Amino acid sequence: MNDKKHSASISGAGTIGGGTYDRVSISGAGKITSDITTEELRISGAGKVQGRTEAEKIVASGSAIFAEDVIAEEMRVSGSARVDGHIKVKELKCSGTFKAAQSISSEYIKVSGDLRVGGDVEAEIFKTSGGFKIEGLLSADRIEIHLGGRCQAREIGGERIEVTRGGWKEKGILLDGLIKLFTGGGTAELHTTQIEGDEITIEDTTAEVVRGKKIEIGPGCRIGLVEYSESLKIHPDAVVEKQTKV
Repeated sequence: MNDKKHSASISGAGTIGGGTYDRVSISGAGKITSDITTEELRISGAGKVQGRTEAEKIVASGSAIFAEDVIAEEMRVSGSARVDGHIKVKELKCSGTFKAAQSISSEYIKVSGDLRVGGDVEAEIFKTSGGFKIEGLLSADRIEIHLGGRCQAREIGGERIEVTRGGWKEKGILLDGLIKLFTGGGTAELHTTQIEGDEITIEDTTAEVVRGKKIEIGPGCRIGLVEYSESLKIHPDAVVEKQTKV
């Protein structure tokens, strides 16, 4: 019995059947017609997987569409990618445009481009210097948001949450315009209904409720209610309508 896995590639226009492969590469316009399992999937052209994708490594530097769930150890998006199913990856790095229709579950997420998620995002570490819109809950042990575009999530929860303003505030109108161009427009700030964590430090954030143990509200913030149990600092350039020690 021969268990050897074969590789497949498309450099022009073509299709690949589903199955188990060593490596799959699409540098032209290609389509994978059903479920695929592979060590490595690279899409540098325009590629579509019509089934479920399971891989050790996925690299999308072109335009990639995944019609069903994606499971991988590592996924890197420097072009554009869309996943219509759920995503479960150990490490996700996005420097391009990434749209996820469902949820994302990961250990480590780093975003320097633009991330759009239709469901929840769950991670151990979430770092971003780009822009994002998360329709559901953003939950991670450690959240670091360096505002490089408009950021939005329905709710945010974690142990340590840090939101800092991007360099555009200090570097002038030209850089601000470039940020808006590459992250879909809008001011580089965070909007959410609720932030809850143990240690919270935020800048340029609009939220209805911020709740935690140690909280620092920085410049540019507009908060409806702050509930804290240990300490609270509010910058003179921040607006907090109500504060309560619990």
